[in-house]
Amino acid sequence: MRRTRKVDALMHKLLIEKRMDGFSVVELRDASLPYVDQSCDLVELRLRLYRQLLRFERNNWLRVEGSRTNKRYFQTESLHANEFVPKPASVEVIEAKSPTWSVLASERNESRGELEIALGEVGEYQLLIQRFPELEPKLALLLNQARERSAQLLGKVNVLTTVLDTIAREQKAC
Repeated sequence: MRRTRKVDALMHKLLIEKRMDGFSVVELRDASLPYVDQSCDLVELRLRLYRQLLRFERNNWLRVEGSRTNKRYFQTESLHANEFVPKPASVEVIEAKSPTWSVLASERNESRGELEIALGEVGEYQLLIQRFPELEPKLALLLNQARERSAQLLGKVNVLTTVLDTIAREQKAC
């Protein structure tokens, strides 16, 4: 017999209805943006979702792999063995007005990750050139390519962040 449990309306929307699995806290927060009032502070939203994730983890509804910023949450059989209904929302979950938001947020997060990789490559090329000066002629081209890629990715991240901030401000004004 399946036991009915009440869970946060936003978590119900994301984990039960949308069946999110294998996500990080930031990915969960970004996926929740279309469903919350945009006047909501992103840090507060992340903390709210994290508290819910801890509850789900304590109840063995989610399992965690990784540590710190590399944590990923996965649904368990225990989650599927229960029936969940949303609690009356303290912060009302709204239907997605524009799927563009979550797409833009996902693109920004993906670009941030690529930017970190490109910056890591730049740093590594610089270290290799310092350690082995004789390789500088061979590595100079690769270093410049990594710098150009990181500049392009930084521009993309900045544009997407500005667009998302503009949309959020417009929603607050309404």
